[in-house]
Amino acid sequence: MSRMRIDRTRSASLVFGLLLLLPACGGDDGGGNGGGGDGGPVGEDPCGFDSDDYLPYEAGFTWTYRVTDLGTGARETKEQRIDPEMEHPDYGAVLVQVTSKVNGETVNFMQVQGDRVVRRQQEDYDASGALERTTVYQPHAIRIDQSPERTTPDAMWQEDYTEVVTEPGVAPIEVPTTDVWLVVEVDVPCESPLGVFECIRLRRTRTQGGVAEKEFFFARGVGKVREVGSNQLEELSACGAE
Repeated sequence: MSRMRIDRTRSASLVFGLLLLLPACGGDDGGGNGGGGDGGPVGEDPCGFDSDDYLPYEAGFTWTYRVTDLGTGARETKEQRIDPEMEHPDYGAVLVQVTSKVNGETVNFMQVQGDRVVRRQQEDYDASGALERTTVYQPHAIRIDQSPERTTPDAMWQEDYTEVVTEPGVAPIEVPTTDVWLVVEVDVPCESPLGVFECIRLRRTRTQGGVAEKEFFFARGVGKVREVGSNQLEELSACGAE
């Protein structure tokens, strides 16, 4: 299992039910990928991705998120971009997703496999650029499955994979992981600092490899608008195509 480090010289507990009290849906504001950060519906194709996918995924696409710590209320900004396709010795052609945060950066090797966007490997770096850990997903972990049978209300399925986690100087640890996915709602208005979108609401429950539950809201032609966990909220504040 090889590890790749790419050129990185670039611009750089509340219970889950409490999260539902935060602004998650647009209510009477309406939906649709309709403008702006004033809380109203946003205009057509606000990101310029020219796509009808719930997660448009091509080199040059970027997203910016406002990240709120639900325990302290502290906020920071997370920026994400997709770099050009490259050839990985283990996985073949991959897209490189780079996510920059205050405390470091993550680099993911991703693939679009038909209706699925999947993660093959993740590298975590600290604020100084030092590698903290490498996680390999065998065979992969999904970011989203956009197939018709898995984007309809009440659709449920299970994903089984193994996380192989390696830290410098430490032997790899294998973590068998099971995620159960549920389509909670489709065409539900959801809010973000960028405006109100019409979203699919997905719930991922990790039943093996750690107990965790998250909800994701994706809008067609835009990507992820909201991500809600037990202690953190991410909300889309900007997006675009370079």
